[in-house]
Amino acid sequence: MTRETKFGKICKERMLDEVARRFKGHPNFFITSYMGLSAYELDILRRGLKKTSSTYFVVKNSCLRIVFDKLKLGEAAPQVEGGVGISLSGQDIISSCKALVNFTKEHGKFKVKCGVFDGKIMPYERIRELASIPSKEILLARVVGGIKSPITGFVNVLAGTLRKFIHVVDAIKKSRKTSLS
Repeated sequence: MTRETKFGKICKERMLDEVARRFKGHPNFFITSYMGLSAYELDILRRGLKKTSSTYFVVKNSCLRIVFDKLKLGEAAPQVEGGVGISLSGQDIISSCKALVNFTKEHGKFKVKCGVFDGKIMPYERIRELASIPSKEILLARVVGGIKSPITGFVNVLAGTLRKFIHVVDAIKKSRKTSLS
């Protein structure tokens, strides 16, 4: 084995280890097709994903297939065709879905092929549905509003009863004043 061949083999092994390490820290990821996008457009995508604690990188298809085999993600291997990029999701998968779907709308050449969530493949249609879910803050506000609404109604009912009681007492007071005079 020549020195260059040995060096190339070592580089490939390290690259495979690095890609596998990235996947182990992020079990939820998206497989995308970036063909036709400029480096500037990919940088815009990376900045948008960074806001959601997600990352994006491009990897050779042969390396990705080997890593998928190592990590027992063989079901995702058929999606690895053409220019493939991987977006590793942060804690909030919904935010990552929104960022990718919005980027897809703005840049027609960019395609989300599928997502892999905890080892299960999700088609793009499902990712688009997840992206339409309101943000965590909005959902929490709706829950609080739903909890607050019956309580507010109950307080208003009690206040109405109290107001009626005060009106009755006031009417009795006025009638006694008029009868005494």
